[in-house]
Amino acid sequence: MKVLGGTLDYPPGKDSLFVLARTINDFMPRHMFTLTMSGLARVNKPMQGAKIALLGWAFIANSDDARNMPAELVRDLVRNAGGTVAVHDPWVDSYPGVPIDYDIDAVLASADAVVIFTSHNEYRQISPAGIRKASGCDPIVIVDGRNVIDPDMFIKAGFVYKGIGRGDVNNHPLED
Repeated sequence: MKVLGGTLDYPPGKDSLFVLARTINDFMPRHMFTLTMSGLARVNKPMQGAKIALLGWAFIANSDDARNMPAELVRDLVRNAGGTVAVHDPWVDSYPGVPIDYDIDAVLASADAVVIFTSHNEYRQISPAGIRKASGCDPIVIVDGRNVIDPDMFIKAGFVYKGIGRGDVNNHPLED
């Protein structure tokens, strides 16, 4: 490896920080799928026959940039496990082979789990009551892949919450 200014002071035979970060980022869609499965298991709902509302197809918040988006792999994993997926994105007009709906209530209708993939401003404003009303399901799992919602607010409202890097916060003491 050629390094500007000399040799790289790094453990021999180990992946570089860049390679490690890329590996972790590439793993995140599978982790999101695992969190979704775990949340559904907590409410005794198998993935087979479950409806997943996937919020955000774009990779970059508040844009229509759908290049290298992680949502596609999760959609495929859910479908391979027997679940169905409805996709909402207020910024992405179309994507080959993926129906994207602008009506969030239609995407949330009958959803057993809501998975947030993009930190669009619209998703920062969603409420437990709005999701429950649109979904009609109870209990509901919410998986926050961008840490854009307040876990306590959703847990207090009876949701099973899963979030990237937050561990299992469902049983921690809530402030009133």
